[in-house]
Amino acid sequence: MSGYEIIWDGISSTTIPQFCCQKITRQILGNSRGTFVEIPGRSGSWFFPEQPGRRKIILECFVLEEEVAFPTGRRDAVTLVADWLEIGRQGKLILGDDPTVFHNAVLIDPPDVDEWRSLATFELTFTAESYGYAINSSSWSYSAASGSVQNHDFSLLVPTYPIVEITPTGGSSITGFTLSLNGKILTYNTVLTTGSTVNVNSLAMSVLAGTSDDVNLTGAYDPLEMLMSGVTGSFPFLQVGTNEITVTKLGGDATGFTVNIIYRYRYRK
Repeated sequence: MSGYEIIWDGISSTTIPQFCCQKITRQILGNSRGTFVEIPGRSGSWFFPEQPGRRKIILECFVLEEEVAFPTGRRDAVTLVADWLEIGRQGKLILGDDPTVFHNAVLIDPPDVDEWRSLATFELTFTAESYGYAINSSSWSYSAASGSVQNHDFSLLVPTYPIVEITPTGGSSITGFTLSLNGKILTYNTVLTTGSTVNVNSLAMSVLAGTSDDVNLTGAYDPLEMLMSGVTGSFPFLQVGTNEITVTKLGGDATGFTVNIIYRYRYRK
C-alpha cells in the first residue's frame, strides 16, 4: 500500500500490508524550557535560557482490509498495529520522508481508532528528543605528541556528545593525562601503559577501560570497565565550528597519543 514507511523499534510498517501512513506532522523545534522571571520595578522580565525540550511528531494513518474479510480482517489488522506499537519504552523512530535520521521517541496518547467497514483511521502521537540523529555514527582520529594542540571542524549543525578513545604511544607508560576539548578539562590520574586504551564517554559521563563497546552511542557501558577513581573535571562535548583538542601526559616516558573521537550527528530534522 502506498504511503510512508515507518520503522519503529527496528520493525517496518511494511510488515503490516494493510497499514498506511499518509501524513507526517513534526513540531519544528523542541519545546522552550526557558524561564521568565519578573523583577519588581523593571518592565518585562528576565529570561533565563535552557536547552530545548521534547517535540511532538504526529502520524495520520489508516488500515484498509479487503471488504470480503469484513469485519474480522479489519480487526485483525488493527490488532497487528497495536502489537507493533506497544514496546513499553523509548524506541527508535525512522520516518519514510527522511530515512537518513532516527528519533528517540515515545508513543503517547494512544488513539481511539475510528473503524467502519474495512477501514480504520487513527493518529499516532510521539514525543521525541529535540534533535534527530544520523543513522550511522562518525569518527575522526589523529596521532600527535603530548600537549600538541589539534583543531578540527566536524561540520556540526548542533553540538553533540562524543566518545574519546585515548592511547599512549612511545615509551612504556604515563602516570595519567589531561584531555582538554573546547576548554572543558578532564584529568585521568592513573597509570596507563603504552598501547593501552581508555575511552572518555561523555554520553555516560564515565571513563572506561579499552576501546568503546557503545557501538550505538547510547551511553551504554559495562560497570566492570569503569575507571573513575582517578577522574576529575568536566566531560567534553563537540561544538559547532572549530574544536580545539589537546591531550597532555601528567608524567611518564610515553611521547604521544593516538586519539579517536566517535560521535553521531544531530539535526533539526
